[in-house]
Amino acid sequence: MSLLDSSWWLRLLQDAAPLLPQPGYLAVLRHAGWALVLAALLSSSAQLFTARRLRDAGGLLAWTMALWACIPGPWGLSYWLGLAFQTPSLMAMALSLYYLWQRLAQRKWPHTVQASSLASSAQRSPWLYRYALLGMALGYLLLLDTFAYLPLALYAWGFSPLAYALCLLLALLPWVLGARWSQTEPPPALLLVLAVFGLMRWPTGNVWDAVLDPWLFVGLHVYLVARYRADHRE
Repeated sequence: MSLLDSSWWLRLLQDAAPLLPQPGYLAVLRHAGWALVLAALLSSSAQLFTARRLRDAGGLLAWTMALWACIPGPWGLSYWLGLAFQTPSLMAMALSLYYLWQRLAQRKWPHTVQASSLASSAQRSPWLYRYALLGMALGYLLLLDTFAYLPLALYAWGFSPLAYALCLLLALLPWVLGARWSQTEPPPALLLVLAVFGLMRWPTGNVWDAVLDPWLFVGLHVYLVARYRADHRE
């Protein structure tokens, strides 16, 4: 056997069976994921109203929809959302949980200004803008791959360990290039998501499904447009 044939990296390139998550946890993950995403989405939408009464009504609606998503079976909202959109990505769940925690912290401890200033500095981080652009580009590439317009099967490559290693390298770039762990950079949600994916393979065993989903893809467009308008307004 030659040295090339016995190289360990050949096992990363071979078409082996992908590692898949345990199916018993997927139902719980789907309910929890949709509950978090709906609560964060409706709660953030309610903040657009100026009247306090409408904001409170929107918050109540958000938690009602979240509880509805936790109901198992066809009576639950997550059942119908799962038929159309499967399970939210781990990144969407992490961002939703981060937003809900920020809202809870502002409501319970309004005198702490450090959390809000830290969040605003993270929102202005150039790396957050670059990650959003990268996620939007990945979404369009996956859309082209769905219609077989790419010369390679990009989605199928998401089951490969090389795709996971590439995502991990991109997640570490802000701190590798900065040579320090900075609190002004975006929260390390991507690293947390990739760590959970490496252990659990949630939600499908494909790394693209862990970092992106259709709702998050649309949300990236909204964020980039808002960021562009805010930067040019200044």
